[in-house]
Amino acid sequence: MLEKFDIKKNNEELRIYMFTIHGGPVQIEFPEDFKAVLAYNDQGAIDQVRKDYPSNTVIHLKKRAQVEVNKILSAINLPLSKPVEIVSLPAPTKEKSVKDFIYGILLISDKYVENKRDQASLKRIISKINV
Repeated sequence: MLEKFDIKKNNEELRIYMFTIHGGPVQIEFPEDFKAVLAYNDQGAIDQVRKDYPSNTVIHLKKRAQVEVNKILSAINLPLSKPVEIVSLPAPTKEKSVKDFIYGILLISDKYVENKRDQASLKRIISKINV
């Protein structure tokens, strides 16, 4: 379960920390991994990154950046107290889908069927569909 963070906690500001992670001894080149985590201080950020790796694995962290969350929120002008609204749209009904299909066939017969007798035949057949 994800932990809910407050912008301020124990007189510390919430920050986004960004790290590159190398595995193994420092002298050996390994592919880099990149992690961005939320934490209030350096040790909390290191603990967050450490959770993603087995405890017996040697890793070397390099802090690349730390940004206060307040600065990001003020830059994008996102109000902190406004709840997120989730809007769900109703599923289309079967009746509407059938009507859309019929209208589509009528449109196709008018635009793409050049023979007038074929157009009339299509319209006569479609008129027999019970909705």
